Amino acid sequence: MFRRESAMKKLHDVRQFLLTTLPEYQRNPDQIVTLVEDGKIEFHRGPSLSHGYTYTAQIVLLDYSRDVDHIVVPLLMWMQRFEPDVDPHEAIQFEAEILDEGVVDLILRIRFNERVVAKASEETGKIDIEHKAPAFDIGLPETRTWTLVTADNAEGSEWTI
Repeated sequence: MFRRESAMKKLHDVRQFLLTTLPEYQRNPDQIVTLVEDGKIEFHRGPSLSHGYTYTAQIVLLDYSRDVDHIVVPLLMWMQRFEPDVDPHEAIQFEAEILDEGVVDLILRIRFNERVVAKASEETGKIDIEHKAPAFDIGLPETRTWTLVTADNAEGSEWTI
């Protein structure tokens, strides 16, 4: 069984971030569906059990009716802080199924890498694991609430990062 503290922590974290950023999904959290595709576990032979998860997360936003920038801009800021080493040309891919005038099902595919440090103790017979998900300095204030303003000066999404 996968738990939040285990593999795919970044997928859980980015989903929570999108829920706080997009008010329409706060009211209907089931409208954000998350899946993992193309997952791999990297390890090295030898005494260490440290390993890494590499996967493509699929985030499906059902019945999305706002400008896509209300997702992309906060998501890019999140990626800069929590996934800065991913190739920017392959970091995020998307598809959209147009349902109606101005309403789409938006599918985002995001590449994630997660490191896990495993330390074995011969004395206790226990293996302690720690998921390493550092936040990187992106040259902006450490914690700040941001508001996206569109070309028509309409305020939109708000998020803190």
